[in-house]
Amino acid sequence: MTYRLKLGVEAEADIDDILEWSFSHFGESVSDGYRALVLATLAHIARDPELPGSHERNDLGQGMRTVHLRTCRNEVSPAERRIASPRHFMIYRKIGGVVQVVRLLHEAMDISAQHIPK
Repeated sequence: MTYRLKLGVEAEADIDDILEWSFSHFGESVSDGYRALVLATLAHIARDPELPGSHERNDLGQGMRTVHLRTCRNEVSPAERRIASPRHFMIYRKIGGVVQVVRLLHEAMDISAQHIPK
């Protein structure tokens, strides 16, 4: 089963910010590679929200999970630039037939439920 994806407002803003930062600091090629990695990760969690490498995070809210982007690095087509050391993770939850992505945050953040929309 493939689940329908729904990006929350905060997740969309996180993705935009990350891609803009990547572009301004590392250029178009890296930004495009990060975009491909984000899309590959979204596709993977739509296919399998409990994919190996993801973690249950009920401390962030009921049903919350995280997956580090490095988990899906090899999902990126060889034609795209592969990001060697991605530094972000997605926070999401499955609700019925929908995977709701709520945030995309840097691994250095000490996250708590206050960073997660209800």
